[in-house]
Amino acid sequence: MRLTELTADLQTLRENLADELLAINRFEEQAFSLSDEDAKEAVQRIVDDKKDHVARLLKLLQKLDVKQREKIEHA
Repeated sequence: MRLTELTADLQTLRENLADELLAINRFEEQAFSLSDEDAKEAVQRIVDDKKDHVARLLKLLQKLDVKQREKIEHA
């Protein structure tokens, strides 16, 4: 993989990660305000899926970005 391709991939992964984190916040806020329990549970399942997406994206970032991996390992 060329450096420019890697840079583009990392940028895409980071943007996706940011989007997923924003979605988690939005859906959790919505779940809190919903009165219907079925709707609340459905939105919470979406939050759980989004958290899985975050974990997968972080794994990819750790694999592709050596400096990021080092920072995570030393945090």
